[in-house]
Amino acid sequence: MGIPLSNRSHLPATERGAVSRVHFLLAKPGLLHGSLQVIASRCGKKGCHCADGKGHPSLRLYVMHKDRQISLHVPASWGGRVREWIKRDREVRELLVDISTHYVARLRKRKE
Repeated sequence: MGIPLSNRSHLPATERGAVSRVHFLLAKPGLLHGSLQVIASRCGKKGCHCADGKGHPSLRLYVMHKDRQISLHVPASWGGRVREWIKRDREVRELLVDISTHYVARLRKRKE
């Protein structure tokens, strides 16, 4: 039995706030569990500064897919969007841990 969306007033304030925030975050588009990294790559052109320098910066997304880590190139124009998706995922996961803690306490007290 889930928590009705319309009536959470019976919940403690901290739990009610966490549940409301999760609903708010899930209503927004984009949720991505992964890691975005800036990497330096070499283009292979003779005479390019990347051959003996820092390389060209590019974004790589690392995610788990079918029990394997994969990496995907992220265009620079998508960097901000992907960062927001990852940030939203992390916040939702932290809130779910908080909500779960409340239910563990209820289970210990044998109270719904």
